[in-house]
Amino acid sequence: MARRNPWTQDPPMTSSRMAFARFAALALVGVVLSSGSFVVVERLGAPGPALVAAATIFILGMAAVGGAASGTMRLPVFLTQGRGLPAAGLSVATATAALFGLPGQPAIGITLGLFLAAFLMGPALRRSGAPTWPCFLGVRFSSPLLRALSAVVLAAASIGLGAAALAHAAVALAGALDLTQPQAAALAGLVLALTAVPGGARSQTRAGVALGLVVLAGAAALWFVRDATSPERMLTLLAPITRPDSVAVGVAAALCALCLPSAQTIWPGLDRPEDMRIGLLWAGVLTGAIAFGIGPAASQSGGLFADLAFHALVTAGSLAASGALLLAAGQAIGFDMRPGVDRRWTPASWRFAALRFATVGAIAAAGVGAALYPAKAASMADPAAALAVGALLPPLLLGAGWSRANAAGAITSLGAGLAAALALIDGRLGSPEMGGASAGLVACAVGLAAGATASLFTRRSAQTPRPLADDML
Repeated sequence: MARRNPWTQDPPMTSSRMAFARFAALALVGVVLSSGSFVVVERLGAPGPALVAAATIFILGMAAVGGAASGTMRLPVFLTQGRGLPAAGLSVATATAALFGLPGQPAIGITLGLFLAAFLMGPALRRSGAPTWPCFLGVRFSSPLLRALSAVVLAAASIGLGAAALAHAAVALAGALDLTQPQAAALAGLVLALTAVPGGARSQTRAGVALGLVVLAGAAALWFVRDATSPERMLTLLAPITRPDSVAVGVAAALCALCLPSAQTIWPGLDRPEDMRIGLLWAGVLTGAIAFGIGPAASQSGGLFADLAFHALVTAGSLAASGALLLAAGQAIGFDMRPGVDRRWTPASWRFAALRFATVGAIAAAGVGAALYPAKAASMADPAAALAVGALLPPLLLGAGWSRANAAGAITSLGAGLAAALALIDGRLGSPEMGGASAGLVACAVGLAAGATASLFTRRSAQTPRPLADDML
């Protein structure tokens, strides 16, 4: 009998409660250490190269320990097969450095959003067999109407957030290449379109990984060349969508990036719960490393090389975020909003072509907005985040966490959260100065209360079957 090679063959997958408990404890330790340790060490005045080396060793060490603790597979196979860190998760995690502000607390929102999806809604999505969140709602509550409505909200929120990130990338490109804002926005949109057209979602998510590496390289370069303090310049570049209360923005971006269908082509680890959880863990750890460890260094940059590194970091991070969010919008439009397609008469190439055209259309809409209306596009981040959190999060939480919830309650929660979010954004309710995070969280609470009440006073939905094969790509 041939001897098993532990470095090239996967060990048996484990799904016991003990393995999940070990992984959850490890995730909590990772978040605490990856956020607090960088703050403490940076305040002690440790040299930049030492911090970069320590961060690299820490993240690699946590990856090794996490792979063993979760019982997923041996580390080399785990990394080389691309399942250790899903591309969409890496795109969003690295993009938080530019999209939500390098220094400060908003990165906690992205981390919370990733873990919320990993440990609460991720398992529910896997059990349902649905490849997207709108599809999950349609299957969980047996309601095609709810699926279509949630897809519309998701597409609108993703395009709004994607346009804001694209406008942010245009600001950095305009400063680095001496372009006008429309020219820079057109260039940024063209880059995203060229990554989406040839290879579709797979090439776009791989481009997100490449952009994430650019973010890390630019941030590491800033550590070695910092010789002057210019926080005002950094805050000026980050000003369009940097807010101190953007926790809900992070949650919304995480939810949008997780709404990618076709698990086998876009998110290879979605059918393996251990892979999905550990991938989201490292996305969260990477977010903490960038926000808390690299942020203080970026505010102390100077010289030509530092300027180039900083512009590369901001541009790559914003493009990664915009690509992931606009990809989510394209998937919602081309997959969840389309009528039922008979696979016997519609080839797979046609179905994927529809998704590709929808994604390119979302990129074009965001690019036109960022080029012609840059100020409005940059200001769309808070309203779009409030819309996603207020309207999408209530039915998702009800569907994932409460077996008593039914279709009437889910539709009511979506409608109530949407109405409350729009009223708060418009200023008709609450204070006109209320930020996107506050509006989204208040609307989410309203939607949860309305949905729970409607579910209690209406008939419980019947148990729904798994999605039909015709509903997949």
